[in-house]
Parts: sequence; structure tokens; C-alpha cells
Amino acid sequence: MRLFPSDSFRSLHNRYFLARQSLEVWCEKYRNQLLQTTFVFAMLFGAALIGIVAGKKDVKYALVLAFLPAVAFLVEGVTREQRLAPYIILATGLFIPLSLPTGTASRLVFSLVFTLLFVGLWILEMVLEKRFTLPQTPITKPLLAFMGAVLLSWGWSIVFRDPLVTVWPSFPFVQAGSAIVMIMLPALMLLVTRDIHTERGLQYLVGIMLVGGVLGLIRQYGIVRHFPVNTGGMFNLWVVSLAFSQALFNRNLSRTLRGALLALSAAWMYWGFFLHISWLAGWLPVYFAVGILIFQYSRKIALALGIVAIIFVVLNFNYISRAIQSETTESGETRLAAWKVNWLVTKEHWLFGTGPAGYAAYYMSYYPTRGMATHSNYIDIISQLGIVGMGIILWIFGTVLKTGFRLQNRLKGRGDFSEALARAATAGTLACMLIMGFGDWLFPFAYTQSIMGYDYAAYNWIFMGTIMVLDRLYP
Repeated sequence: MRLFPSDSFRSLHNRYFLARQSLEVWCEKYRNQLLQTTFVFAMLFGAALIGIVAGKKDVKYALVLAFLPAVAFLVEGVTREQRLAPYIILATGLFIPLSLPTGTASRLVFSLVFTLLFVGLWILEMVLEKRFTLPQTPITKPLLAFMGAVLLSWGWSIVFRDPLVTVWPSFPFVQAGSAIVMIMLPALMLLVTRDIHTERGLQYLVGIMLVGGVLGLIRQYGIVRHFPVNTGGMFNLWVVSLAFSQALFNRNLSRTLRGALLALSAAWMYWGFFLHISWLAGWLPVYFAVGILIFQYSRKIALALGIVAIIFVVLNFNYISRAIQSETTESGETRLAAWKVNWLVTKEHWLFGTGPAGYAAYYMSYYPTRGMATHSNYIDIISQLGIVGMGIILWIFGTVLKTGFRLQNRLKGRGDFSEALARAATAGTLACMLIMGFGDWLFPFAYTQSIMGYDYAAYNWIFMGTIMVLDRLYP
């Protein structure tokens, strides 16, 4: 005995198929009319919603609603061209000072939104095609290992959190945001290696940063104080490294352009050391990278400039020591105290750490009056991800530097854009490793830089990624 008569089921299925086919034909026939009607009703509903919000809430919320359609069209258009991801993310971080609320003290910057969007589309595309395509570069495995370490540490910190540690309502969201930032920064480096395949593409990337460097001078020297350029983090390091290296090593440039690049570098070096000498991170990595580039260009010139620098420091020692006294106090006393307190937590969680932003919860539970931000990415990584995460970070930097130095040897003597970029990116990477000991500029900590620090932390990962692109271009 049949539970479902086959003839009746087949007849029902055929009716459904014919009805669906008729509906599709009707929708295709009246497609334009349907779109126009939908658009009119959407506009009327949107206008009414904006009016209600403007009457009961702040006017700025109404303005946000008014611009949402334009943003939606922009995002839809942008995502069609995934190969433009590095340029869009860099330009957004540099020139678009907009962010979205998260319900916490930090906001979600658009550069992070676009990174999440592009990475999400990449993953979705691989899943749908059942074909996992990753860039074939030396850095791919270390970056993937670091992302895995972040996820492992995050879960580990929740499951094995000390029973006496209490967390506040917003902490899970802060920890999630920190984990996302720590994963998306290496993912951004993978996007650079995936989407840029020509020297011209690298020239566009460097050009965007140098335009930002020129406009940033206008802001920092007070010519136009509210100019929308994000000059935070290691912005001046990369502007100076890129400009100075092109001026020294790219013989294809005219004398006028090389002079302009040297002037741009000098302006930023003057701004950092002479106008903001108390901010060590604002000039130390810049001068360190420039010193490396000069040494590679000519050891005789490097020796002469080194002697001049020593004489300058000796003659102005009292002024320099007073100027950097606040930084010296913070580095020599406050930070050492912060690192000692941090070790009291880290020594009990040395394998996988306390999770992204995790040691903040331990501070509030065990050392509420003594806990301070470490202001050191090295200490932060060990405390958050343990020795496993720290080992992978060293693996990442070791791979970048090894590839960079080999690349420099292959390109030595070419005197073109690629050689200059290889030297700039390698020197910039070394400078980043130096300044990681004195700040959280590569991985912004949630309760100091917040997730908004993604905007300028992205600069480091984008331009370190150019080493892998050049390595593929010049095997």
C-alpha cells in the first residue's frame, strides 16, 4: 500500500513547477514596473522614517538614514571589483574619517568594515566553488597560523578563565572586536598578495600613500587643521620610507621629482624630531628606517651623517634630555611597572595567554589599582596569545625579513621603482619591529588604541605585504 500516490504527487509537483515558471515570466515581463514601484514605496517609507527619527531623535541619526541608500549602492559597486580591495581599504583608512557605533566606547571604522566584507566574500566564493585558493607566498602559512592562534586563544580564555575573574557586560563584545582586529590585519596582508600582480599596481598603492603624506603635512603644520587625513600610528614612517627610498634608489625619476620626495621626507622628519620630540614613536622608527636606507645606499655617507648626528646630540644634550624626559619617565618607570604587573597574570597563562584583550579582566579582578596598559605589542602578544602566539609573530617577521633581504639582493643595481620599494618595505618592517617594544601600533590594544586603531595599523600590514608581491614578480 502506497502512503503517497505517485500520480497525485507528480501532478502536484507539475502544478507547482508551472506556477513558478509563470510567476518568473510575469516578473521578467513587468520587471521595470516592479522596480519603479518598489523604489517609489521605498523612498516614501524612507522619507517617513527619516521624519520620525528627526522628530524624536537627534538630527544626525536622520542624516545617517538619508545617506544609507547611497552607502548601499557604493558598497554594492565596490564589492564587484574585489581586486581593488587593497586600494579601497588604504584610501578608506587614510581619507574617510567615518565610523559606526558598536555599543561600546569604541567605534567600527570603515576600513575594517571593508576588510571584513572583502575577506567574507573571498571565503564565501571559495566555499561555493569548493576550491580553496590562497596566495602561494612564503608568508601565507605563518599568517594563517596566527589567525588560528587568535581563535584558539579566544576560546581557551573563555573555557579556562580563572573562576574568581569577573567580566562586565561589554567585555565579551570588546574581546570579540579585539579578536576580529587581530585576525583581519594579517588577512589584509593576504589580500595585498592576492590582488596585486603588477608593478603598476604597486605604484598606485605607493602613490595613494604619498598623496596622503602631502595632505597630512597640510594638516600637521596647521595650514588646514581639520583636513581629513588619518596621520595616526606609523603613518609618517611609511610616508618617509617610501618617499626617501624612491628618491635614493629610483634612477628613473627626474631630479625635480626626487627633490620633491626628499623635501617631503625632510618635512616629516623635522615635524617628528624637532616639533614633537617628546613623542618617541613619532620620530624614532622614522630615523631608524632612514638610517638603514642611507647605509644601504652609501656606507661612507652613513658614517659621515652618523658623526654629524653624534656631534649634534652632544651639543644639544641638555635640551634633548629635557624634551624627552616625559617619555623617558614613562618608558623607564611606568612601563616597567606595568610589565611587572602584567607578568603576574601572564605567568599563569603562558601557553595560550588570556585571550584577546583578556588581561584587562584579570587586572580588574586581581590588580584594580596597579594594572596598566603595557604599551608594548611584544608584551601584549605574550599576555594575550601566550608563547604560541609570540612564536608565530616571530615566524611572520622572520619570513618577511628573510624574503625582503633576498629580494633586495636580486634587485640590487636595477635602480628602479621595484628596488626602491623592496628596500623601503624591508626597512619599514625593521622599524615596526623596533617600535613594537614601545607601543601597540601593529596590533592596537582594545583599551588604549581601541578597534579604531585598525585604520592606521593597516598601513603596516599593507606595505609589508608588498614584499611578497615583489617576490612573486621577480622570482
